[in-house]
Amino acid sequence: MDVLPLNFRVLWFCGAWSEKTNNSLFIRFISFCYRYAIVILIYEFTISEVIELVRTHDHIEDLTEGLFLALTYVALCFKYGNFLARQDEVSMLLDCFRGDTCQPKNSKEEMILLKYDRKVKWCVRAFMSISQATCIALILAPIVGPQDTNRPLPFKTYLPYSITGLYPYLATYLQHVGAIFYGVLLNVSFDSLVYGFTLHVCGQIELLCYRLSEIFKDHPDMVQCQFGSDKGAIISECVRHHLRVHEIVRRIQSLFVWTVMILFIFSMVTLCTSIFQMSKKRLLSVGFLSLILYLGSMLCQVFFYCWYGNELQLKSKNIGEAIYSSNWTIATTQDRRSLLFMMIISQKGLKLSYYGIFNLALDTFTWILKTSYSAFNVLQQTSI
Repeated sequence: MDVLPLNFRVLWFCGAWSEKTNNSLFIRFISFCYRYAIVILIYEFTISEVIELVRTHDHIEDLTEGLFLALTYVALCFKYGNFLARQDEVSMLLDCFRGDTCQPKNSKEEMILLKYDRKVKWCVRAFMSISQATCIALILAPIVGPQDTNRPLPFKTYLPYSITGLYPYLATYLQHVGAIFYGVLLNVSFDSLVYGFTLHVCGQIELLCYRLSEIFKDHPDMVQCQFGSDKGAIISECVRHHLRVHEIVRRIQSLFVWTVMILFIFSMVTLCTSIFQMSKKRLLSVGFLSLILYLGSMLCQVFFYCWYGNELQLKSKNIGEAIYSSNWTIATTQDRRSLLFMMIISQKGLKLSYYGIFNLALDTFTWILKTSYSAFNVLQQTSI
């Protein structure tokens, strides 16, 4: 069973991922050009948004209108750059999941991992559907809704040229469409990559708990496995599996959590400003509905991080319960020490956080909502 095939397929489509290196020189050249064309598109679009924010900083309504979308792309640039620069570490993380220790040994273990694989696919498809609906709404809003200009664009960006002519306008509009389309694909893929890895870790923990609960039972599948009939060897393998799970969590934390911290900081601003913009729109207008979709996708984005991080914390504490519930009394003294070692480590639980702050848990999600609402009240009073 491969790990996160849907995510890496989308990233391959966007030119951000490729594990195959045996292509011809021409194909590698085309892939290189395609990858960095998208990189230039995303980063140039983000820079033009930031410049426009600086130019309109004296007008609070114009500032908030561009701020929540600009910060979304700034966060995307951090995630994009981090992924491109550390692809070797991503490959090493994938190899950890592909190792023999993390692979199922029988049909029951395969069903455990398959359950979490289905959860990951559901999460990716749900988040992608909401985000693509938002993408379509943002693209169509300038065309369908009433605008203050004859040449409306989906986003407010700095343009060093005039778009009064038809061809410059169409070229700029297509650039915005491309930036939105690829931006949504990349954003969803990078975010759901963290959700997916976290869920697969939960699957490995449940797999470990199953092996620990079956370790002293006369289970024919376990007797015939590659570790032999010696229970001490199986316990040693479970210890290695436990250490591998901790290694995977450390790699996930090192790779992605610092970008999640930036996302959480920006999300407080984007949630606040998007609600402020909704309060200025006419009810059920195209602009209002597009902001509703955008707000929904932002809430899903932050909520999934916190929900699955919280699930990892709860799931990791089940290891000690699985050991205690097994018939550990018949184990040898050395094997008991190994089991006790695992129980002591599992009591703390596994947490994803940035040096102890911005812990991926439901409390963090609640705090972000409260802070965003407080900032919205201040912003609304300031604009009166």
